[in-house]
Amino acid sequence: MRRPSGPACVLLVCATASAVTLPFAVLAQTLTSPFSNHYTLSSQRDVLDSAESLVQTGELDAAEVAFRRVFESVRADQGLFHEAQLPVLDRLLATNLARQDWEKFNYYLDYHRALASRLHRNQTIRYAESLATGADWHQRAALIMADEHRTWHLIRARNLIWQAVSALEQTPGSQARLSPLLYQIATLHYYLTNVASLRGRTSLEVRTDRPLRLSGWSMSGNEAERRSYAVGQELLERIYRLHATGDGDSHDLAHIDTLLGDWQLLFGRDELARDYYFKAYRALRADPSATQLIDQLFGTPVTLPASYFSTPMQNDTSALSAMNTSQGPVRPQLTDDFFTEDHRYELDHASQ
Repeated sequence: MRRPSGPACVLLVCATASAVTLPFAVLAQTLTSPFSNHYTLSSQRDVLDSAESLVQTGELDAAEVAFRRVFESVRADQGLFHEAQLPVLDRLLATNLARQDWEKFNYYLDYHRALASRLHRNQTIRYAESLATGADWHQRAALIMADEHRTWHLIRARNLIWQAVSALEQTPGSQARLSPLLYQIATLHYYLTNVASLRGRTSLEVRTDRPLRLSGWSMSGNEAERRSYAVGQELLERIYRLHATGDGDSHDLAHIDTLLGDWQLLFGRDELARDYYFKAYRALRADPSATQLIDQLFGTPVTLPASYFSTPMQNDTSALSAMNTSQGPVRPQLTDDFFTEDHRYELDHASQ
């Protein structure tokens, strides 16, 4: 199927003095001719530095032209499949994201994924990291989009993380890298169900890879929510087993119990949330060295879903945190007396 990935190739824009005004001599010289795209390595660095300055001053269109010309120069100098393109691609993605030029953003994101896959396909860890990076860009796009476009980017992010998980599962010694990715998938399920307005049109998830609403099969809102809850619960329990059978200490296990409590709270299962929080709190109170962690988990407000506590991969759920609003759920701030019988039904009030 055809994706919204932009044109098959990037057309060089002929920028004239009337189109952009550049305050840097090195950029002015490069933009004189639309075909002057071959720089020495030193010139490439100069143009990149100047383009970064343009970004800082808000001249995003001029910065995009400069980044794109350096990108073409790197490809010409070092080859179509050289990893030196990746840092420039990152700047192109960031600039086009800020410009909200979705055609170019999607094109460069597809190019980034294809290039990273070619470069790292025989290096599992780097391949998984490149997939996680692609997912992070999709999440960042979802933050500033709405409706089916947001949904599409969240689904693409989730699919890329699943690919990273599948790659790591086949590699001995990679188990520790799985936990943050599994938690990220769970979090994406929550946002797809509760934030991206997927209710009633979940056919988008399986019928197309384009950000379009389709008629046809869909599940009800309640069914979609039950499905997301079950998937997230299974993933969080898997994370717990990974730590319980690996090198995870009691602090890690208590923290995962806290995340399991969060999951119940996010889906309105307050009594189950209380049980998980109590289990985590009781285990940490028995450890004199856990005072700081108790305060981190229960003594200060934590907007849910919380970020994962350690991130061996390049990204985590932090790119999604801006989707939470001031009315979003907050982990209750707990003390010793919270778990007494007198406070048994107060979790609803504590989480407001």
